[in-house]
Amino acid sequence: MTPSPARRVYATFRRAFPDGRLVVVSNRQPYVHSRDEAGEIQVERPAGGLALALDPVLRAVGGTWVAWGHGDADREVVDEHARVAVPPDDPAYTLRRLWLSDQDVENYYFGLSNQGLWPLCHNILEHVKFRDRYWNAYRRVNEAFARATVEELGDGPGLVWFQDYHLALAPAAVRAALPEATLGHFWHIPWPAWETFRVCPWKVEILEGLLANDVLGFHLDSFTENFLTACARELDAFVDRDKQAVVHRGRITRVAAFPISIDVERFERMAGSRETRERIERIVARYGLAGRKVGIGVDRLDYSKGIVERLEALRILFRRHPDLVGRFTFIQVAVPSRSEIPAYQVLEDEVDARIEALNDALATDDWRPVITIKESLPQAELAAFYRLADVAVVSSIQDGMNLVVKEYVACQDLDDPGAVCLSEFAGAADELDHTVPVNPFYTGGFADDLRQALDMPLADRQARMEALKTELRGNTIYTWMADFLAAAGAARAEAVASAN
Repeated sequence: MTPSPARRVYATFRRAFPDGRLVVVSNRQPYVHSRDEAGEIQVERPAGGLALALDPVLRAVGGTWVAWGHGDADREVVDEHARVAVPPDDPAYTLRRLWLSDQDVENYYFGLSNQGLWPLCHNILEHVKFRDRYWNAYRRVNEAFARATVEELGDGPGLVWFQDYHLALAPAAVRAALPEATLGHFWHIPWPAWETFRVCPWKVEILEGLLANDVLGFHLDSFTENFLTACARELDAFVDRDKQAVVHRGRITRVAAFPISIDVERFERMAGSRETRERIERIVARYGLAGRKVGIGVDRLDYSKGIVERLEALRILFRRHPDLVGRFTFIQVAVPSRSEIPAYQVLEDEVDARIEALNDALATDDWRPVITIKESLPQAELAAFYRLADVAVVSSIQDGMNLVVKEYVACQDLDDPGAVCLSEFAGAADELDHTVPVNPFYTGGFADDLRQALDMPLADRQARMEALKTELRGNTIYTWMADFLAAAGAARAEAVASAN
């Protein structure tokens, strides 16, 4: 029997760390305990993202996941060490929860992480806010994550795998406590050019925190190059660009690109299922889509996603091509995000106003140009929307990768596939060569690209989608995991050899 992808990742980990434990550290947790309206404790899983992808690997490997416990019943189910076995129905690994005060959440998460590092790394400097209280909380919370991580790993062998920009300082704190530990970190958002990064007042501390890792991963080679440049400009460090390594304070950090992906087989199975066909029928009936072309956009309501630019391109499209009125419907799944931050409130208001104006100008008794869904949809439901849509639009003005386009490609039927409009500024554009490239800053050209995608002949769509699927199957979420774990294992072997 062919082993599952998760078991193959497990084999990679065991080859690299035969007797070691895996400790994953992230801001968000893979399981949330909360009370429903009846007061009963329910277990929720994230609808998508990293947690959903890493969970099967932790089930296969075992070990511990350290994360912020934010569910209203999270404290009720843990033991005296803030641990709970997960999944609840078949426990396979440990979830270690960390408790944060409301003030820490405001300053560490909504502050430094999402009003400092997020806009900085996405090159949107008008939204950058740096405050001393943000930094103090970020440092304090990172130290708390580090203490919990040290407790979970202990003195034995293993790998600590940090995730994302919320935890830039934690590796240095773990390294100070466990000098021989193997540490890896994946940065899930872009790393900006040095000219942008230098705006950060704590740039040296962030770089030194990340250089405590043995392996540091980014999505793209360009992000890796930007990081190496920042190290060369800001630190007294030796940067070896040929080997993609930084030597700082006697330690070597390997820096490389590991483009993340999705569980391709899972999306293919969902999209081809009888349940998906039934969902499509319900969606068509509910929204009056029979006989009409359909576009789809799936985004968090974030200014980096280019939603405003997309809506402007749609306005221009309908103005230039009145034959599409009544014949083309765009479905925008817009999940509210970080609504506590004023810039996100302003964005949501603008998106709502633009959609309302477009619908008021063009809608008929039985048709609207834009349908909005403002909630997070389960992946099985998304698979139906993807399968139905004639064109998917990803218009990020900056994106580390963007997995929506990969989900859409995985869900297409080659007998009658859709087309993809993909921003040149999404990381996925470096991998997927057979899309219709769009520049969201040039909305007139964007509108022309949308028309091209809608009018693309079947043979062209089939050829492009077949090529896209081939590209996608060559790099799945499990490829990403295995490649990173193998790199961490190689770094560990090199460290052991040099010590002997």
